Amino acid sequence: MTEIVGRYVDVDGVRTYYESAGSGKPILLMHTAGRENRQWQGVMQRLAPEFHCVAPDLPGHGKSWPLAGNVCLSDIESIQAWLWHFAQTLGLERPAVMGCSIGGNLALLLGARHPEVRAVIALQGAAHTPTFTDGALEMMTHPQVNLMHANLDFSMSLVGSAASDEARAFSEWGVLSIIPVAQQGDLRAYAHCDSRALLENVRCPVLIARGTEDWLVSQDMVEAARDGLTQAPRVELRALSGLGHFPHLEDAELVAGMAGEFLREIG
Repeated sequence: MTEIVGRYVDVDGVRTYYESAGSGKPILLMHTAGRENRQWQGVMQRLAPEFHCVAPDLPGHGKSWPLAGNVCLSDIESIQAWLWHFAQTLGLERPAVMGCSIGGNLALLLGARHPEVRAVIALQGAAHTPTFTDGALEMMTHPQVNLMHANLDFSMSLVGSAASDEARAFSEWGVLSIIPVAQQGDLRAYAHCDSRALLENVRCPVLIARGTEDWLVSQDMVEAARDGLTQAPRVELRALSGLGHFPHLEDAELVAGMAGEFLREIG
């Protein structure tokens, strides 16, 4: 089995934990809201023979330290800027960027903001995701709300029917280990994300893939993102049958195979 190595690096004053595996052209991997980089390990192990996979924990997530004052980033532009500083700190040259959910939105935004991005792979990714109300977001850190239990049914309903028992169990553990401030910050950024006007700035190949059983990110959302990529040299939209909101976790082999094929084809 491919070795995955964990390290720390300072990024904008944040002691940041990341995991890496393999060698070759780099891929920056971005986790879903409130979670951490472990959810990418299955994909990393499969891509590492050909690519250098790097997956950070955002500030205040997993093993990364929070920002000063014990807060997390909470707007999409600040998160993408921090991620780009992370990639620069590690010296990742012309990385492909790959993420899921808010990570998928971030992959599209990084492609729009940074011409050095070699390719975008967005799972459940869109440019406009008005999915959570401000009132619901405020409740996530209310002292009388236990977010991990309040969020369990919601999160598990997003997992597709084709997910393995192991993937389903790890998805549940991800909910049970949620850090409320991190979840709130990510979902605030996600709910207020609107980068539709920036999609025409993407000049690299793009693959958008959607689990067909995800009721949160609709087909209309991903099609709108695809249609906005008017200057990208190649745009693909794929349906992942039987998968839900977390395709990279639900079927790591399928997602790694799809991503590897796409990246090999674009060179």
